[in-house]
Amino acid sequence: MEDQAGRYYILDGAVREASETVRVETASGRTAYEVIRIIRGVPLFYQDHYDRIKATFESIGLSLEMDAGQLKDDMKKLLEVNGLSKCNVKVMLFDEAGKQRKLIYISRSYYPSEEEANRGVKAGLFRIERQNPNAKLINQVYKDAVNKKIHEGGYFEVLLVDSLGRITEGSKSNAFFVKGNKIFTAPGQFVLKGITRKYVFEACKSAGFEVVEEFIGADSLVQADGAFFSGTSIKVLPIRTIDEIILNSSENAVVSAVRREYDRLLEKYIEEYVKIW
Repeated sequence: MEDQAGRYYILDGAVREASETVRVETASGRTAYEVIRIIRGVPLFYQDHYDRIKATFESIGLSLEMDAGQLKDDMKKLLEVNGLSKCNVKVMLFDEAGKQRKLIYISRSYYPSEEEANRGVKAGLFRIERQNPNAKLINQVYKDAVNKKIHEGGYFEVLLVDSLGRITEGSKSNAFFVKGNKIFTAPGQFVLKGITRKYVFEACKSAGFEVVEEFIGADSLVQADGAFFSGTSIKVLPIRTIDEIILNSSENAVVSAVRREYDRLLEKYIEEYVKIW
């Protein structure tokens, strides 16, 4: 739990102090996880996250024993004992000797600064492919390779490029590219269908823009008018540069409109659920 940030965590329903260590096998590729953002005590898009972690567990041949109500109760307990209403919560599910185990904790998170959000961030291209991209499984080898690339390049995030030279997604985000009044993103079957990605689609539609699920080649980035990442902590984040290509996406009217519409959608969701959570 290198990203543990709370005073307490919950293991199999029991509250434990952060000083108590727990070992989770992450090298096997059989540990499913979700990161859920909490704002004003509301887990954003909770049901979507639960449905995805259930689907991820099933993708490795296991049936999830935890129902949505159990996870909800544990998350409320976690927030209460840590005294938090704004944070990221990480849920890890793994099978140990035939027994399903559940670990829930406050995850260290990075929210882009106002300057990063308004100016855009630096990105790089990285030729690597994820196995089973639709499943959110911990893969330490992949994680280490990505972190090394990000550190060496001084990037905020990297864009993954497959063997055919096509951009699929960010290492821990989804990626969108603007050409005129159309927004392009890789087809769903080739990427992790991020929860934020789903609602960005809604935001684009509400803002009056068409989203086309079509690959953008790494060699055609110079033709893009703008680009942005989407994700749990970063929401809709403009990309300023991709390697040597300057986009200045924060100045693009389409990107700005999608950012505003996504924030409006987010606030509407929080207002709807804050009283019942």
